[in-house]
Amino acid sequence: MTDSINILRSQLRKGSQEAFKQVFELLFDALFSYAMNFVKEKEEAEELVQEAFLMIWDRRKMIDNEFNVKAYLYKSIHNQALNHLRHLKVVNQHVDEEIYIKSSVEKGKEPNPFLTKAINEAIDKLPSRSKLIFKMSRIEGLRHREIAQELGISEKTVEVQIRKARHFLQKKLKKYYNEL
Repeated sequence: MTDSINILRSQLRKGSQEAFKQVFELLFDALFSYAMNFVKEKEEAEELVQEAFLMIWDRRKMIDNEFNVKAYLYKSIHNQALNHLRHLKVVNQHVDEEIYIKSSVEKGKEPNPFLTKAINEAIDKLPSRSKLIFKMSRIEGLRHREIAQELGISEKTVEVQIRKARHFLQKKLKKYYNEL
């Protein structure tokens, strides 16, 4: 397989979409499995792999005879996954603090620890992409445009993900509505 990729390397440098497609087909499954080891969610793993391939395509003119396409893709996924996990850790830390503070301030009273726990648990059950976008919007206070730019997605995708997250949270927290 490595020999095949090395043969395709020069064609890839010239901008051959067919060579790019062949490299993609040769490596996608292995790279996807590698990404899954980090992020544990299919959609996120697929996004990491696709992003790595986009980076190869964007940098194709820098590919020379010594460039190892396969190693570059693996390293790219490794770095992206670690950055993603670091970001999620920071967001999760802030969510716990923000939910506690917001529920206290809005009601002018001590927050119900059961409610706070239920909210945190419901947010944790969101799919990773929805959770990330929801937290960026509601906790970090970012606008849809800012989220879209940071994640490299459309504003419409941000809107849809937030709407799905809100709907999911409403279902999960239905029994707490009187306290909210």
